[in-house]
Amino acid sequence: MRSSPQIQPGHLLNLIDDVGIIQHAYGTIPNRSTGYCVDDVARLVIAVVHLEHGYSDPAYRRIFASALAFLFHAWGVMDYRRRWQDALHAGDHLGRTAWALGVVIADEPVREEAAPCLRLLADMQPCLEGAATPREMAYTIVGLTRPDLSALPASLQRLLDTLADRLSKWYDEHRREGWLWFENALTYDNARLPQAMIAAGARLGKNEISQRGLEALDWYADQCTIEGDTIHLVGNRWRRADDPAHPLTEEGDEQPIDAAALTEALIEAWKYTGDGEHAHRAVRTFEWFLGRNSQGLPVYDFVSGGCHDGLGPAGLNPNEGAESTLAYLQALLALENAGLQSCITRPE
Repeated sequence: MRSSPQIQPGHLLNLIDDVGIIQHAYGTIPNRSTGYCVDDVARLVIAVVHLEHGYSDPAYRRIFASALAFLFHAWGVMDYRRRWQDALHAGDHLGRTAWALGVVIADEPVREEAAPCLRLLADMQPCLEGAATPREMAYTIVGLTRPDLSALPASLQRLLDTLADRLSKWYDEHRREGWLWFENALTYDNARLPQAMIAAGARLGKNEISQRGLEALDWYADQCTIEGDTIHLVGNRWRRADDPAHPLTEEGDEQPIDAAALTEALIEAWKYTGDGEHAHRAVRTFEWFLGRNSQGLPVYDFVSGGCHDGLGPAGLNPNEGAESTLAYLQALLALENAGLQSCITRPE
């Protein structure tokens, strides 16, 4: 075993410019033709809020300010010439923006940006109420549960209650023997759904909602074999309820966002229950980045500080884009904030 990983922001900083964070890369070279997207900038805000607390680099303050400015201005994808590529539309990016705003509002000591972020979150409420997919709901719920409930106006408290009930109904409608999930397929960023349920139940004082989330999370974690020697994330070919025995080795590339989501969901479960088994599982899941995976390869790049975009039968995806790099950082920062970083080991 070797020492646990440290924050190395070099590649992250290479992807960032005065507009936002460039989506993709050729290896470690930013691919400017892919432009910027709201989802990645929202992830960037979440990561930088935590980086500012633990690391004294003044660059983080500038990045935080420009990333927030992007979210206040943006509702889609901007190309490298700073032109929007799509019209206003619903989607995951709305939920992720709500999540980022919630993190800023909840930060301590209170930031001067908290008040305008709360106003923007309130302005977004009509769009967020129309969330039609489980992930858009989940991202919004996670954002609304970051601050104390008393920090939110009554309208946003009601929104949290409404979305938590809606996500609970999705779970109840799809759950059956052998398939304890919110949909008829495991797709991407899966663990954010039970994470949202656990967080919402805790914040609203509705234990029955959190219990549904814990049930779904335990089932999903077992699908990823996190108690075995090798962690298998659900790959990008997806697994369906009508074929739950679909071989793990045929599921396509595994994605860093799923490792990060499961790590953070298990930390959420540990904080809610106090059960150290969830903390243990969170650390083991994070070790997927370091080589506890089907290929025995570090998906995290110890040289650049970036993260490869996927892991498949042919090995590592050579590219290190924004989503993957931020997923790694967000998971590591979550473990740091929970006091679990010292438990991480790197498989030989």
